[in-house]
Formats: sequence, C-alpha cells, structure tokens
Amino acid sequence: MGEGQANSGCGGAVLGFFEYDTLKTVHITNHKVGLLYRLLQLFIIGYIVGYAILWDKGYQKTDSAVSSIFSKVKGVGITCNDLSLKYWELEECANRSAIQVWDVADYVVPSQESNAFFIITNSLETKNQTQRPQGWAEDPLARTSGSDRTYICESDADCTPHRFSASRNGAVSGTCNTDIKRCDVYGWGPVELSKDDDLTQELGYARQMPMVENFTVFIKNNILFPEFKEKFGNTGLGNNSAEYLKSCLWDPEDNKFCPVFRIGSILNEAGFTNFTDDGMKAGAVVTIGIHYDCNLDQNTTVCEPEYTFTRIDTKSDPLSKGYNFRFAKYSVEQNPTRDLYKVYGLRFIFVISGTAGKFDFVPLLVTFGSGLGLLGLATLCADLIVTNCLKKHRFYFGKKYEIITKEEEETFVVIDEDTPLINPTQQHLD
Repeated sequence: MGEGQANSGCGGAVLGFFEYDTLKTVHITNHKVGLLYRLLQLFIIGYIVGYAILWDKGYQKTDSAVSSIFSKVKGVGITCNDLSLKYWELEECANRSAIQVWDVADYVVPSQESNAFFIITNSLETKNQTQRPQGWAEDPLARTSGSDRTYICESDADCTPHRFSASRNGAVSGTCNTDIKRCDVYGWGPVELSKDDDLTQELGYARQMPMVENFTVFIKNNILFPEFKEKFGNTGLGNNSAEYLKSCLWDPEDNKFCPVFRIGSILNEAGFTNFTDDGMKAGAVVTIGIHYDCNLDQNTTVCEPEYTFTRIDTKSDPLSKGYNFRFAKYSVEQNPTRDLYKVYGLRFIFVISGTAGKFDFVPLLVTFGSGLGLLGLATLCADLIVTNCLKKHRFYFGKKYEIITKEEEETFVVIDEDTPLINPTQQHLD
C-alpha cells in the first residue's frame, strides 16, 4: 500500500467521525395507527405531568423528619386483694378492707420508656418472698418438660443428679418434697403458682382493671426537618387555649387536633371489639402512628399530623398471648424480702414518620427528563402493533425492516464509492 493511499485512508476515518447517520424512517399514513400512536403519547405525557410532577410532587426537594415524643397517662385504678371476690364486687371488698388503689406511678411500668408506654390491666402478686438455705417447695402443677420444667421425684436420689439445674422457680436443691413429688428449689419463695396465674385469665379476677379503658394519655410530639430548618408539632393546632386542652378528648371527626386520647378510643380505632376480653385479661401491643406530610410551598407555619392505631400482636396466639412480664419490689431488711408481680397490660409503641417537600428546579428537571424517556415507549408499542397485530402486518414488517441475506451480500459489487446506492425518496404507505 502506497503512502498516498495510507494518508487517504486515515483522512477518511477522521472525516467519517464528523458524519451523522440516522435511522431509516417509514411514514405510514394509516390514520388508525397514527391515532393510536398519539393516544399513547398523550397518555405518557399525562402520566409525566399529572402524576409524576403534580400528584407525586416531582418538582419538590424532600426531607425526612427527626422527632421526639413524650406521654402522660392519667386515671385511677381499683382492684381487690381478696381473691375470693370479683372485680365488680368493690363494695364488699371495701367492707373487708381489701381495696387497693392504683395511681399512675403504680400502673405505668416503667415510668418512662423511649417511644412507648405500658399500662397494667391485670396482675398476679406473690408477696413476701425470701431466700432460705433449705430451699422452697416447687410448683406442684408446673410442667415437667420444656424450658421452665420441674423435676418429678420419689426420693432425694431422684433429685441429686439434677442438683443446681434450672427449674421453673429456681435451682434444684437436691431434696425431694414427697408430698407433691417435686424436687425443692433454691431461690425466692413461696414460689409463684401456675394455678394462681391461670386464675388471672378468668374474667372477673379481683385484680383485673376494666377502668383502664377510661384512662387518658396526653401525647406531645415535635418534629424537625433539618434540610429546611422547619419545626412542627401536634399541640397548638385548632383551639390551643389552655382551658380547651385540659378538657378535650381526641375524636377523629370533631376533635382531631386534641392531643389528649382516651385509651378506649385508641383501642376502638385499633380494632378492639371488647376490651375486657380482648385486652384486659392478657394484654396487647398497639402502635400509635403519627405521620406528617408537609407541603412547604403551601404552609410553613402549620403541618397537621395524621394518627393511625394498629394492634400488632395476635390475640389468638396459643403461646403467651397478649403482653406480660414480671418485676419485683424489694424490701431491704435483715432478711431481704420482695413482692413479685406478674403483670399483664397494654403496651403502646409510637411510630413517628414525616416528610416535607419544597420546590426545587433540580428534582423538577430530573422528573421531567426521566419522563421524556418514557415517550420512546409510544414508538415501541406502535411498532409492535403495526408489525405484529394489524391485518397487513407482514407488509408493514417488510417495509420497516430490510433484511439482507448472505447471498445478496456475496453478490454485491461496488461500482463507485462516490455514487449513492439509494436515492433518498419519501415513502408513503397506505
């Protein structure tokens, strides 16, 4: 190859870089196809403008909320320490001097939680427990298998191999209590009895508190959107006078801005049908959702919260349904004692979320540009219909796609590179 030919080849390659190639365009004058194509375009443009930009606020820059919350429960509960009576027999309980009054410091345990609070609705108390060297009799009706098992015995020889093993209420002492045929345990006693626990789940048990339904909880919530430096809260909305806030109760229709909620109203919204059966005996877990959707293009002073209430435990759960736990109150004397409580109740968990949006050119351009890319779908759909679904689809397919066979390629002869192979003409296909 000569030097001139080499330079000519390199120059052609350079010049070819600045040339432009376009796809073959076939103009179809079928009005049905044209109408379908325009309708697809209108649909996509409607989606871009109507949904992506206006409805979904694709023109706004957004930020998520940082929140804080605290709650105060108010109400007085009354139970009876005489377990032979029912919780509704308070007059007779008072005559027997067995009344016990519960205030907020008694039934909200612990007194402060992070994003949650708990109210006792039912309890089992085992009083004056101590520890002693000889141990205590185990629960005679407890299970003999599983993680909280007890050990059956006829003599001390049956207990010795299990000494110091975990039993339901302590550690096996190695001594057999032949009266109940269970190995004694080291630990706090007298032990909590399963038969007493079973009584707590019978409606009417003296330490159940149906009045919890009428307790109230004040909820104060504040949120911050760091990106926009805007703060909002659930107080001070609507009528924010002190007199109103001290007397109002939240209602989804008439008092939706009141920050004081009746427990019964929360449970009703969460789907409880009967508090004494659904929640009082075994307890339950309920979420209180507080969501803020703030459009800062419309209002930068007020953003209204939306409340939702959902029960998240399964009331038909066969194993430890509801919500319960144990805690103890200790008395430090020469011989330390404690009162053990197994409590059932309502655990409320706050779930707070919030988004704020404000106009910004960057998200608008991104949303609009992404939407324009969808217009290519109109062409794709129209091509698929024309070349596959119409009655003359084979005809249109042949006009749109030019298929070059191997035989045609092998018999092709270049006459003159400067002579165009095809003179561009406008093709009209009816």
